[in-house]
Amino acid sequence: MMNSLLRLSVAILAAFLFASCGTNVTMLGPARPAISPAAVRIYQVPPRHYEQIAIINSSAGTTWIFPNRDSLDEAFADLRNEAAALGANGVLLQEVYDQPVGGLSVGGGGFGYGHHGFYGGAGSVGGPLINRRVQAIAIYVRR
Repeated sequence: MMNSLLRLSVAILAAFLFASCGTNVTMLGPARPAISPAAVRIYQVPPRHYEQIAIINSSAGTTWIFPNRDSLDEAFADLRNEAAALGANGVLLQEVYDQPVGGLSVGGGGFGYGHHGFYGGAGSVGGPLINRRVQAIAIYVRR
């Protein structure tokens, strides 16, 4: 019984993880020839002269309760890859935000018989599922 409950909980968590991941791209201008992701620079402040190519909204992954730093690094790598494919040599960060995507609760219970009679008990642990998202603008910086 406990094994099947645990398997069901893991399956539900996996479904949330795969459903909420992904990158959305909204074109704002014409794409340029693709470049290497290593050539894409991340900006927190707008550079002096640039052209907007696209808005990129990327997932840093879904976590249970607390997002981790590694997933944010992966989201920045995804931003670089998407921007490079559009020929953007820069990514201007707009927003990092958490999007609730549901919750996860795992519980268990049971009863039995011992030397002193019947006994029973139950317990559970739960918390929210959070999808950390990163929104940025793919830009071409004129030098």
